[in-house]
Amino acid sequence: METTALSQDEVLSLIVSQLAAYGFSQLAQTVAEVTGAMVELAPSSRLSELLYLGKEQDESEELEPTEFPTEEDQDEPMEGSTDSYSKYLDFDIETKPIPRPFPDYTQLYYTQHKGPCRCAAFSADGKYAATGSHDTSLKVLDVAKMKNRSGDAGDKPVIRTLYDHVATVNDLSFHPNGLVLASCSDDQSIKLFDLSKPGVKRAFRYLQDTHIVRSICFHPSGDFILAGTDDNSVRIYDVKTFQCYTTPPTTADLHRGGITQVRYSSTGALFATSSADGSVKVWDGVSGKCVRSIENAHAGAPVSSVRVSRNGKYVLSAGRDSFIKLWDVGSGRELVRYEGAMHSRESLQAAFTHNEDFVLMGDENSYTVLCWDTRTGALVKKIQGMLLFIIQLRW
Repeated sequence: METTALSQDEVLSLIVSQLAAYGFSQLAQTVAEVTGAMVELAPSSRLSELLYLGKEQDESEELEPTEFPTEEDQDEPMEGSTDSYSKYLDFDIETKPIPRPFPDYTQLYYTQHKGPCRCAAFSADGKYAATGSHDTSLKVLDVAKMKNRSGDAGDKPVIRTLYDHVATVNDLSFHPNGLVLASCSDDQSIKLFDLSKPGVKRAFRYLQDTHIVRSICFHPSGDFILAGTDDNSVRIYDVKTFQCYTTPPTTADLHRGGITQVRYSSTGALFATSSADGSVKVWDGVSGKCVRSIENAHAGAPVSSVRVSRNGKYVLSAGRDSFIKLWDVGSGRELVRYEGAMHSRESLQAAFTHNEDFVLMGDENSYTVLCWDTRTGALVKKIQGMLLFIIQLRW
């Protein structure tokens, strides 16, 4: 009889390794001891990757014909492409890049802060968007209302305006449950807002640092917040206890300047940091050890942003040398370079589109958003209509 399932030992090994990758090392050890599984406690995100692929397969089998195109229809692989083309960016299995048609993005909604908007974020479920401003305020928007405005007075997309910072808001991050929004600021604080309580405009919890906090990112478990400040050491805050952990004080591992951005991988097994010292670093999400350091990533210019691909194999960086670069984490090698956007005065940030087929960043001279094919580096689109340069893009 043909075997259609993994053995118990294989499943337990995947569970233990995934728990370790999420940062639950003690729980992973307990599971291994209770089950008597002969497994190594090495962190691995293999289980989450297999579940993701299985979920994608189930959804593709359940799709029913519809009258109008859906998002899944637009992201279908083109003829001749591999099934995994839009699931993961993977140069190891893609032998020849296939050009993808750029989606036609249109403005759905427009709202203003009293000062420049410095950052934006979406909740993991896509229900909410949030913006942070130089005017110290945050706005929370209902995505469904932005997409389907009826014009009624009670149908306004901005559902909450939050006030609790006393200086510029630099970054935002939604808790994985979508009910808590974290923000960081020039006022050296990280503040957490409870979105489940209507009418509450102040933070219910805050973390005070000793330096300006430039960037934050929730761990996929929601238990920790990664933070980058004008100090050269990464902070990891325990949300429940407020305890602060820092990267090991090994001179070779630390940045030599302030940290401009921090981002976890999709599983939390890795996180990446960019710095004003011109370097990009990738760290083990469990041990906190630096596993890849890319010095002079942008010819010595400050690096303003960093992103980790969904499979954790690549990092995307943008520097004030006006280049965006895609790096291989395993080798530290530059794979693709994206050119054409002026980026020398402001700390602009680059981002992947939702399926990682394209890279986007604002141009500080033309007030446009430029779009490149992720795999080839070809400039494929310029999105017009901006009144000022775009600092941050989020998917």
